[in-house]
Amino acid sequence: MMKKILRLFSTILGIVVLAIWTLGPLAWLLSTSLKAPGTEFRTPLEYWPSNPSVENYATVLGPRFNLLRAMGNSFLTSSGAMLLTIILGTMSAYTIARLRFRWKKPGLGILQLAGMIPPIVVIAPTFMLMSDLNLVRTLWAMILPNAIYGIPLASFLLTTHFAAIPREIEEAAILEGAKHHTLVTRVLLPLVIPGLLSVGILVFMGSWGEYMLASTVSPGNPGVPTLPVAIMGMTRAFTLQWTWISAASMISIIPVIFLAIVFQKFIARGLTMGILK
Repeated sequence: MMKKILRLFSTILGIVVLAIWTLGPLAWLLSTSLKAPGTEFRTPLEYWPSNPSVENYATVLGPRFNLLRAMGNSFLTSSGAMLLTIILGTMSAYTIARLRFRWKKPGLGILQLAGMIPPIVVIAPTFMLMSDLNLVRTLWAMILPNAIYGIPLASFLLTTHFAAIPREIEEAAILEGAKHHTLVTRVLLPLVIPGLLSVGILVFMGSWGEYMLASTVSPGNPGVPTLPVAIMGMTRAFTLQWTWISAASMISIIPVIFLAIVFQKFIARGLTMGILK
């Protein structure tokens, strides 16, 4: 009995510590965003503002900062990368899981090794490639690389889903006269929708918060910065006005939190379904 109580206590304690560790910075960011400008360093320290205000949100969403345009750029970049990754990752995963060819498993392994390369290692070649394609300072210079970065993850996850589909389903569809494209689009793809949703959401969130590539390929065109670049620009232009930066950061986090809450079941199911089968 005592062992069960100690185990329950240690579990609850671990959850509380993990929650404080992960949610503490977010709570502090929210608190700072609701403080009046200039009061964030007031002593004694206020963990929560005595007079919370949304003035900072109104300021950063005004015409002074063009944050709404940056949010639109982030949405277009993340959506474009998500769609391209799903399309290319699905093609790659289907080829690996359902077709027979030489060096199939080594090819998947090499693809996964490529996905382990840190983006900072390839940032210079990526910039040169985008420059040669005349895509620098355009949204495509962020969409294409982000899509390529997501292909290893998409290929791995979707391969497990395709491989888990019994071949009898495919054979039955062929016997019914289904053409190859009909077999893929109407029979197999509906069965891997959880995997597609997981890949899409993960790639969208990764592209939404990406800063290094965006800051490398967007300078010189004020119309293409994404949210992380726009927020960093605020720190340079206004000497670290933390209440404004906190408000802008909260605005950038809200869509990610929304996606994580709404689609958490789909993400968990998509990440585990193919493996569990």
